[in-house]
Amino acid sequence: MVELRNYDIDTYQWLLKIPPHHWDRSHFSYKYTLTVISVNELLGRAISDMLLNNLCEVFNSELVKGRDKPIIIYQIVPNEESLQCDEGVKQVSRPLIPTGTRILEANTTLASKYHARWNGGQNYQVKVPWNDQHVVDMGKRECSSRKWELNGIPCKHAIANLNEMTDNPEKVGELYTYGHKVYWLDTWKEMYSFKSDCPTTLVPPPHKKAIGRPKKKKRITAEERIEIQQRKSQANC
Repeated sequence: MVELRNYDIDTYQWLLKIPPHHWDRSHFSYKYTLTVISVNELLGRAISDMLLNNLCEVFNSELVKGRDKPIIIYQIVPNEESLQCDEGVKQVSRPLIPTGTRILEANTTLASKYHARWNGGQNYQVKVPWNDQHVVDMGKRECSSRKWELNGIPCKHAIANLNEMTDNPEKVGELYTYGHKVYWLDTWKEMYSFKSDCPTTLVPPPHKKAIGRPKKKKRITAEERIEIQQRKSQANC
């Protein structure tokens, strides 16, 4: 905010009028329900710890593949990519989407170096190798590091706690069930199960008649432009 104030004071004053919980990730509410029934109940803040809001680049990277194609073929490229994703999802048997699986596996590897100890009730104290400590509340599914609440996936401290609780497997359950349902593959299948019924008929752009006398001069093509340049370069010594 100090850098923004030094750069543009008007923008800084305008931003101060907006509550921080609407635009600053540090003020986002991390309360979410883990008993989601339908996709409609997933509406709320973004379950992500990304610092940049550049998710549109994922979609843009697919559009780049067809930019050199005619407009009709260019319209088919995103549709083909969507169909390939739908077919790929049907062949996946894991419970989480690739992003959730990658984060969970990385946290599981790091959790093997941590030690958890019961701290009363449903609270556990997790000690890390460099004498740093965090408290995990399994009842509220919260961690003092706030990583679990921020991205919705059990952090390394929570997984270390679950490893300590493995003496009662029925009580612990599957590890992926402790993650937010936005990372569940079943949720994504439900979200993308609908069919798009948007109109795809291409219509010409509105025609505007230019002011003044219409031009009758012929447009020079690229080949003719080269011939003119070569013709002008000839000279008699």
